[in-house]
Amino acid sequence: MADDDRPKKSWSEIDKAREKSRERRDPDQKDRQRVEKTAAYSKYKSNLDKLFTPAGAGLPEHLRAQLGPASPEAEEKKRLTEALKAKPGEATLRPFLEKGWPLPAEPRMLMGLLDLKDELLLVPVLQGLLEIVEGGTKPSRMLLLQRLTAIENFAEDDAVKALIAQLRAAL
Repeated sequence: MADDDRPKKSWSEIDKAREKSRERRDPDQKDRQRVEKTAAYSKYKSNLDKLFTPAGAGLPEHLRAQLGPASPEAEEKKRLTEALKAKPGEATLRPFLEKGWPLPAEPRMLMGLLDLKDELLLVPVLQGLLEIVEGGTKPSRMLLLQRLTAIENFAEDDAVKALIAQLRAAL
């Protein structure tokens, strides 16, 4: 009967007690969260990301020199890729495809290339989008469906129509 004399705890009090016990069990978690919020950690992460850009584009000069000179083909690919990303269009896509390089797997850039009127250039763009969608990355679904409908209205090439059907099925 002595149990009835105790004041009853509310659910919020019980939850708070559980949280305190968790904090006592894992103090490293709290320290880790505190470190991740600091500016130094953010700077560290951004510098680390720069290390993994192609050809060490974000590296300091002394580290970039250790990589050695880039080949002329790599320099040209980098230049054409940057031009394609900056201004996606027929003028930048045609030289890129003439070199036989695969399109970068960037949904936003490929979506910008869907405005092309040349159906021969649309085929590799649609194939790239199909690979991205089948790989699990879903670009803006509604926008992609609208663009596909617009292309379908003027498309005459069977390959383009088949790729549009495959993209619709994958979405």
